[in-house]
Amino acid sequence: MNQSSLNALIELATEKRDAAAAQLGALHGERARSQAQLDALIAYRAEYGERLARAMADGLSMHRLDNDQRFLASLDEAIAQQEQIVAQSEHRLADGKSQWQDRQRRLKSFDALAERRRASEARREARREQQDNDEAAGRSSRRANG
Repeated sequence: MNQSSLNALIELATEKRDAAAAQLGALHGERARSQAQLDALIAYRAEYGERLARAMADGLSMHRLDNDQRFLASLDEAIAQQEQIVAQSEHRLADGKSQWQDRQRRLKSFDALAERRRASEARREARREQQDNDEAAGRSSRRANG
């Protein structure tokens, strides 16, 4: 593989890694929003349950008790659904993190290959320079002796 092909692979790998990082950021935001919504539902459920308990202590009609219990049941259902949404967003976040890590590893492997090539080329160049210096010194020595 020539250097320009390797550079193209590095550029493409960088773009894919950056896209995966952006996606990971979006997934973090999605997970945070779904968790915040779940937390709000749980807090509202607790607050409503406390108000219902106080109202029951003060005495309330069977009709209101039935309505409040149905409402609490619907809140419980909403909480269960939101818990599923949070679990799904956590799964997508884990997948996104894994994808970003894969893209990062791939980029690092291309970078390592490029670095090995640069080091190899530097060694070759140093050997050429040393050979040129040795030849020049040999010519100079032959002229001085000859």
